[in-house]
Amino acid sequence: MQVFVGKERYPVMALVDTGSEHNIITKDAAIKASLKNRKPNMNLRGIGGHTTSLIGLAEFTQVMLPSGEEKEIQFFIARGAVHTVLGRPFLEDNNIRLDFSQKKGEIFSYQEGDGRRLCMPICKPNMLGWQRGMELCSMEKIKDWFSKVKLK
Repeated sequence: MQVFVGKERYPVMALVDTGSEHNIITKDAAIKASLKNRKPNMNLRGIGGHTTSLIGLAEFTQVMLPSGEEKEIQFFIARGAVHTVLGRPFLEDNNIRLDFSQKKGEIFSYQEGDGRRLCMPICKPNMLGWQRGMELCSMEKIKDWFSKVKLK
């Protein structure tokens, strides 16, 4: 999802990750967004056991959502080839949900200031690549899917 970070409203594509314990941003994006940071002394351990060193902590960072609503979050600034991640702290603080349905697919939803819940489909069941279970996944299907999709 594209968000706009900091007072500069620097555009960043962020992964929404329900398994991430932290919100993470790259050093390059933090610099371009003019984020102020503290220097933490810690590493993050990712999937597969690899570690990434943290070079900063940007507290009270303004982030504008696609709806135009602004939120204040904390980002850990990571060195190296990482994705910007909006993790569980962001999801929980903002009452954001990812819902899964065989009929509707994956739905990303959050509550707006007036109490209404805004729902955005992420993946519909009739879209290429939608999987209903592990039994439908095979290397042949994955290779076929990648041959039909143009990656940017």
